Amino acid sequence: MGALCIFIILGAAWVNQAQVLPGVSVSETGLSGPIVDVMWHEDGERALALVEDGNGQTLMVRNQGGNWLELDCNCNATAIGGNSDIWVAGGDDGWFGVMNAGSSSIATRSINWSPGAAPDIISLDGDESAGWMIVERATVRTVHTWFDLNVSEGASYPISDIVLDGVKEVTGGALIIGHDTASNPSLGISSEVLIDAERNSSGAPKLTLLHRGAGAPFHTVIALDDSSNCIPNCLIAIVAGGDAIYGVTSDTTAGRNVHRIAGSIGVNTITIDDQSMLWFKSDNGLSTMMIGDSEPTIVKIPDGTPSDLSDAAMAGKNVVLYSEDGSSRVTIDPTAQNSLLRSLSLLGDLILVLTFVGFAGFGGHALLRKHDVL
Repeated sequence: MGALCIFIILGAAWVNQAQVLPGVSVSETGLSGPIVDVMWHEDGERALALVEDGNGQTLMVRNQGGNWLELDCNCNATAIGGNSDIWVAGGDDGWFGVMNAGSSSIATRSINWSPGAAPDIISLDGDESAGWMIVERATVRTVHTWFDLNVSEGASYPISDIVLDGVKEVTGGALIIGHDTASNPSLGISSEVLIDAERNSSGAPKLTLLHRGAGAPFHTVIALDDSSNCIPNCLIAIVAGGDAIYGVTSDTTAGRNVHRIAGSIGVNTITIDDQSMLWFKSDNGLSTMMIGDSEPTIVKIPDGTPSDLSDAAMAGKNVVLYSEDGSSRVTIDPTAQNSLLRSLSLLGDLILVLTFVGFAGFGGHALLRKHDVL
């Protein structure tokens, strides 16, 4: 009986340890401030980041050795974007830069703005030949497209209470997130705004409101489908904010629709891995969720891992997050979970068999003693 108790205690301890998320590593970054945004090369090593430095925001590049270096751009950078091949950056006074993904230098491009002073670039996404941007002149924000060095006319949303905050290129156009200044001022910025943007070859982009509701503002748009031949109701983007996660679908007949993902919660940062698993940090901690799950699964991270995680992104095949001050990087190998689940399954079978054998042996021993056989 004593041996059985020891076995059960050791098994329980092993299960508890096995529940800790595997494939997690923590490293120091050497960065002096929080990361505002980051773009990763497909090799998972090189990156471009916008980093707060106390006096503003600085462009930083990460080389294959894991070292972060300041990028000399002679600019006041405000936004970054791009894809696996090309990274773009924007800044005050219309500054616009382009670099090959993974490069250590950036080239300034002279954009042809309309007459008047060049605006400040608030957000942008695209490549060296075409893309989208939100700019600000005085206090007015407008959406533009660019093609080569030419910028389209600007489009502002007709409801003056809606402020445009960020743009992300998706299949067939772009999605714009913003906030509503008409919401309850006592709650601060507390509104969800999502706008569909369509390129217009003859003028300003066409803007269509997809969603406007109560809640903390959206902060992330993840583009999912890069195919121009979108089948009916294909999922083209994940949009997340402080109160919920939404999916955006699109087809040629019904247009674009927004659906709240069942079981989703408000998140601080989010990304999606190659297996379509959502990874996000919320007030409950780090969680995972497949679209279609009834609720998220909270994962237990190893002791010593920072809990104030932000700026989730995919770096190659790995999930990468940073501490809020930018000093620590957390890297997660999503495939390590598969081996963990297999191990837990085998352990469960083993415990069941050994427990049955143990109780059978103990019961048999007690029965034999009852009949004075032993």
